[in-house]
Amino acid sequence: MIKFLTFVLLAYLAYKLFTRSSKNSEVESKSSDSSNNPVELVKDPTCGTFVEKTTNFKVKYYDNIYYFCSEDCRQKFIEKMKSEG
Repeated sequence: MIKFLTFVLLAYLAYKLFTRSSKNSEVESKSSDSSNNPVELVKDPTCGTFVEKTTNFKVKYYDNIYYFCSEDCRQKFIEKMKSEG
């Protein structure tokens, strides 16, 4: 009887160990998929910082789109373009 209970306990522990490792591998594969996507960086024309192209701070000026690290850099660029006419 003790051998049977020991066997059941070991089988249960092995099952738990296996299911935990398979869940971890699923999480790792999901996180590694997102890290494999390259992020396109562009240079802020005001301060020279590289920012993601998905930033909310951008301005279309004639046929070009300019990307900025902050609202402050965006406003400086707009003022500069207004003064240059």
